[in-house]
Amino acid sequence: MPFTSDSLLHSIPLQQQPANHAGRARCRTGILDNDSQTRALKAADYGALDFIVEENFLGPAELAELTHSFAALRATLNAKNLNNDYWQGRLLFAHEVAAHSARAGKIMKTFQIEATRRIERFYKLTQAIYADTVQLVLWSEGVHMPAHADNANPDGSPHPMPWRNFSSIVYLNDDYDGGELYFTALDAYIKPKAGMLVAFTAGFHHEHAVLKITRGERLTMPAFYTFERGKADFFIHPDARK
Repeated sequence: MPFTSDSLLHSIPLQQQPANHAGRARCRTGILDNDSQTRALKAADYGALDFIVEENFLGPAELAELTHSFAALRATLNAKNLNNDYWQGRLLFAHEVAAHSARAGKIMKTFQIEATRRIERFYKLTQAIYADTVQLVLWSEGVHMPAHADNANPDGSPHPMPWRNFSSIVYLNDDYDGGELYFTALDAYIKPKAGMLVAFTAGFHHEHAVLKITRGERLTMPAFYTFERGKADFFIHPDARK
């Protein structure tokens, strides 16, 4: 078992629950249905959650460097063929950012190391985890993401990344409306702040949706983590080749 006997992971269900179905229905259009039971999570709640929320994980200088690098590379987005219409024209990988700016690439690597340490400590892991990718992602006005888990599909069909155990997001700006992170099984959402880190398990308990961006653009830095060394992103983990 890759975590201690007192890890929170013992209390986190692996299978989807009725709350998942209800939560998916509540945010199907990207706009959260009015429901008095849905919680807006605040800073006072963060210490009692079964996932990580840390404000000011990245500071203004790091945010500015990553935002500037994304802007400089934005013209290249549509030239990439991702074979996925949803992500086409929106995504940069860490090695692409690093090829443009060594400083920005270093920030992304450093972020991954620090986020990994936080996940390992928070969930009391006894086995190392590896990022399989770190990205910069653009969310334009009108875009939302339906509820999903990061390693399983609710209908039982094969998921393309079943090896993922944990996920994280760092928010690079907050000058937009909408874009809340909604957790279906918890019936709760977070309004992101620039520099904030959110990290959670990749299964149904932390199934999540991105609510519709109603004004402006949102820029995020997501990453996904696995116990499988062979799935590691070699830019982030060059030693994993050995």
